[in-house]
Parts: sequence; structure tokens; C-alpha cells
Amino acid sequence: AQKIKVVVTRRLPSVVELRLKELFDTTLNETDEPMSQGALSDAVAEADVLVSTVTDKIDGRVLAHANEKLRLIAQFGAGVDNIDLQSATQRGITVTNTPGVLTEDTADMT
Repeated sequence: AQKIKVVVTRRLPSVVELRLKELFDTTLNETDEPMSQGALSDAVAEADVLVSTVTDKIDGRVLAHANEKLRLIAQFGAGVDNIDLQSATQRGITVTNTPGVLTEDTADMT
């Protein structure tokens, strides 16, 4: 069976990246530089799942490049204001996020 293609837009905790690589055909952003609109367009063109962060502007122009297999944008972090939810919904793409993912780190700093 062909593995699900996952594209990760920014660096994630190493244990998360390692697990993604074990389970899926995963492309990581090794530089952790924010992706350009062109790079995001390329990412949605090849991904079955896009793992994004709040710094990624995923608008209708980016989503216009999405392949028909892209079914999930899994946002690492709280909020989805950076994603054009209407465009995603029209294309049958589910958008999720992880509220509270930073809570423990924030609590550790106080």
C-alpha cells in the first residue's frame, strides 16, 4: 500500500517529526524558514496531508494548487485565522488545529 504523503511546513518537536517519518511518506522543512506562497502552493500540490503552523498563509491562491488527494490541513498550534476555511471546505479539505499545544511550554516559563 502506498503511504500517505505528508508535508510539514515548519520544524516540529523531533519526536513528532520522527513518528511522522515512520508512519508516512513525509517531507520536512529542514531549514525551518517560513515557506513562500510558491512553496506552499507546491506543498498542497503534492500532499495528502499538510501540517501547517500559524505563520503559513494558506489562502485561496495557495489552495487553488491543491491536488484532489489533499484531504487534511492539520495546523500545529491554536487558531486557523491564517487558512481560507471557505476555500478549504469547497475543496473537501478538513482543517484541524491543536489548541493547548503550547500551554505546557507557556506554563513552564511562568
